[in-house]
Parts: sequence; structure tokens; C-alpha cells
Amino acid sequence: MNKLTIFWNDKGTAHFNWWVTDRSELAESAIPSLESHEILKADLACMAELAVGRKVELVVSSHDVHFNQVNIPGKAQRHLRKAIPYLLEEQLADSVDELFMAFGTKLPSGDIPVRAIELNYLKRIVEQFAEAEVKLDSVVTDLDLLETPEEGTLVVLKEGQVLVNDSKVGAWQCEQQDFSWLIQKQLNDVQEDDEMPIAIPMKVIAEEEEQYQFFEQNLPAGRFAPLSALVDSVYAYLSGYRIKPINMLQGEFEPKAESSPLKDMLLKVASVAGIVLAAHLIYQGSQWFSLKAESEYLLKERNALWKQAFPGRKVTSSPLRSMQSFLRGLGQGQANGGFLNLLKSTTGLITDLNLIYPTNISYNSARNELRMDIIAKDLRTLNSYRDELKSSGHEVDMSSATQRGEGYSSRLIIRR
Repeated sequence: MNKLTIFWNDKGTAHFNWWVTDRSELAESAIPSLESHEILKADLACMAELAVGRKVELVVSSHDVHFNQVNIPGKAQRHLRKAIPYLLEEQLADSVDELFMAFGTKLPSGDIPVRAIELNYLKRIVEQFAEAEVKLDSVVTDLDLLETPEEGTLVVLKEGQVLVNDSKVGAWQCEQQDFSWLIQKQLNDVQEDDEMPIAIPMKVIAEEEEQYQFFEQNLPAGRFAPLSALVDSVYAYLSGYRIKPINMLQGEFEPKAESSPLKDMLLKVASVAGIVLAAHLIYQGSQWFSLKAESEYLLKERNALWKQAFPGRKVTSSPLRSMQSFLRGLGQGQANGGFLNLLKSTTGLITDLNLIYPTNISYNSARNELRMDIIAKDLRTLNSYRDELKSSGHEVDMSSATQRGEGYSSRLIIRR
């Protein structure tokens, strides 16, 4: 789905920036008031037309958000929203009663990430978007849009701000003029006394080469190995993130599902389909009862015919199996019994129809011999089957084999 990303910046900034993922649609719409990607917050209503049919994501500055983590026992997971404020009460300078807290999924370490923002500030933002008729789908922080590098540091230069995500320290932000001494202090805190300084890999996202060069000149000498990655727009880079940030529209701010003409129509169609399905089930149920009654009637008829054909014998549960057992017991000297015994002893040696496949079987009761036309996978398999028949006590005459496709066909005359 096409997305509209609005970068709200911090509280003290009067403007916001925006970006849409599909630029071609924007060119076709030709909205004159949106020629600039920097708009006053007071003019948010001009985004209403652009927001139609798009997922709207608001990115607030991490300067206005507290980043924390908590660890809660498994039994208390369902009480997260009530428990988290008390766990963070001593870690936050602001009163927890004045903050709204959103949390993400549990990390592999067992910690739960928490984002805390001033409650009234978030309410004002949500109300302002509602008045501008721009429906918010998610509210995230800019630092949550940064991927964590496998090694080293990722830096994004954004209008005098520096967004940082370090593989060891985590995510933080500052003014660009303060970055040099802050990163030097961070290096001093994490470096061991006897540790040799190593140039740390640093990927720098910037829009202009001059911007990157100025940033590089102010880095601590010899401590980083910077690599520039120039982009057309930092906002496009941030809006195209590949991770799943924490959506702060939770609890009372969670977007409510809105009804639409299409949804109403689908509900009506589903209702009609439900009625038809219920009628079908009722009809099938009546058919089942009818078939059950017919089955009981046929069972009685079968038992009556059995007693008529075999008076004095107990009615069996499986007449077919009883008849087969009766034929097997007729003995080899009788026609049916001899045929079944010979058929069983020969076909029982066929374990795989892909190797030996009978195409025709006939029986001569006078000679008590079975004629079997077969197709074998190869000559070796054909001869092996003949030898197995002989070793099991059969007399076997085999006609010469003829190649048939990828296999060989032959006729076996089997006696016992």
C-alpha cells in the first residue's frame, strides 16, 4: 500500500516535512499547495487530499520521547500497561502520570522496549490530525526507523540533527555541533585502559557530499573509518525502513476500525452466504437421516438373504470376506480354490508394480496353470521374478522377452 510519511520534528519546530513512497502518483495529482516538502504545522489540513487512499505514518522526534527498557516476569505480561509506569518511575524525570507509554515486543534478552511521550502532547497531535481530516495509522520515532548495524555505527545527517544507531551502545540523537564531543565521551566510557584504539566502521547517510565532508572533518582523529552513502532525500531513506518500529498508537489512541461502503457490502454478502450455508447444512442433515434409515433397511434385507442362503449359519459382519475365506478353503484340487491359491502364491511375490506389472491373467482349470502377461522394468528384473517363482515351488515356462517402451514384456505359464 502507498504510504504518506509525515516527519513532525520536535515541539519547538513550526514546520513538518513529508514524503510519499510513490512519486509518480504525486506528479499526476499535481496538488499546487504541496510543491514544497516543508509545510507549517498550522497548515496540516492541506495534506488531507494527499492522505486519501494512503497509509499515514507520523514520525515524531526522539528529542520528545523517552527510550527505556523493562523486564517483567512472565506471569505479569497481561498487566504490562499498568505495571510499566511504576517500574520506570525512578528512571524518568517527568511524572509518569503525565506520560503515555507504548511498548514493543519482547527482545531476545527478555527486556521489553518502552517509548514514553508527554500525554497531552500526543493528545494535541492526534486532535490536530483529526481536525485536519488526516487519519493516522501509526506514530513512530525517528530513531526506531534506523537499522542496527552488525558492526560499528550508522549515522543519518538530517537538517542539523544527527541520528545515531550503534551496534554496542544503541540509538541516540543530538545536534550536529555536539556530536564530536559526545561521541568522544562515549568512546572514553566504553574503552578499556589497556585496549588499543581501532578505527570503528561508520556509515554516514547524507544528501550532499559537502555535508558529509564537514561532518567527517569534525570526527575524533583516527577513531572512525567513515564511509559516505549519499541519498536523494534523507526523508525518503527514513520512510523506506526495513524494520518494524514501535507504533505508539496503543491503548486509548489505537485507531478504530472505520466502516466503509465496501466493508458494508461485504458484510451483507457474508450474511447472505451464511444463511445459504445454514440452509445447505440443514438440507444435508436431513439427507443424512434419510440415508441412515435406508442403510438400516438394507442391512435387514442383507441379513434376511444370508439366512435364506445359509440356514443355520451365523450372520457375519462382512459377507464378502466370508465368501473369500470360503473359496480359499475349497482346496487346491477344486477349480476356484486352485485358482485363488495359485494367484495368491504368484502375485504375492510382486512387491512393486513399477518393477513387475501384470497386464493380463488367465487360468486353465483342467491343467491347473496360470497364464500371466507381464511387463518388467528390465531383463534382470524379469529373470529375477521367474527365479523367485521357481524357488517357491512353481513350474515356470517363460516366452522370449520383447522390448516394450522402456521395459520388457513376456508371458509366464505357471503350474504347481
